[in-house]
Amino acid sequence: MAIELILTSLKSRLDNENSMTIQMEHGEILNVTCEWNRPIAEDELQEFSVKTQHVLPKELCQFLKQSNGAKLFNVEGLGYDFFEIFNLREMQNYINEYETNLYYQSAYDKNWFMMGNYRGYGDYMFIDSRKVANGENDYLIYVQDGDIQRLPMNFETWLDRFIVTQGARYWLW
Repeated sequence: MAIELILTSLKSRLDNENSMTIQMEHGEILNVTCEWNRPIAEDELQEFSVKTQHVLPKELCQFLKQSNGAKLFNVEGLGYDFFEIFNLREMQNYINEYETNLYYQSAYDKNWFMMGNYRGYGDYMFIDSRKVANGENDYLIYVQDGDIQRLPMNFETWLDRFIVTQGARYWLW
């Protein structure tokens, strides 16, 4: 299970307070934290798909079984500069809100659901549920200031690279 190994490796580098020092682009040194939620049960994942009619990627399900959402590479002292992978309830809230929000309906496909965002940047990450259902692996969609970019990867690849680049938005390089 690659997701489990990816998370175990990251957690092994964190200190007792779930923090570590990283070097970002241009030599910037930061102290960051990672916050983990309780794992989710298989029946909750199945219930999500039944209620929402959205298919979750197996890699994201593996992540949620380890941690039902997380805040990764939170810059200490700022409290808003991090990537948040939403918990299942937050994903479902977005799907429910989509049904009545005319802005969402005009901006995003009904088969997409928000799985996280980059706090402090106004960036959002979506999953194209139709692509997941069709067995396609390029189901991630990144939205920044209305600019929509389809990422040629699955959640596992995105997460692995995100951790290797220590929270950098590498897909913009």
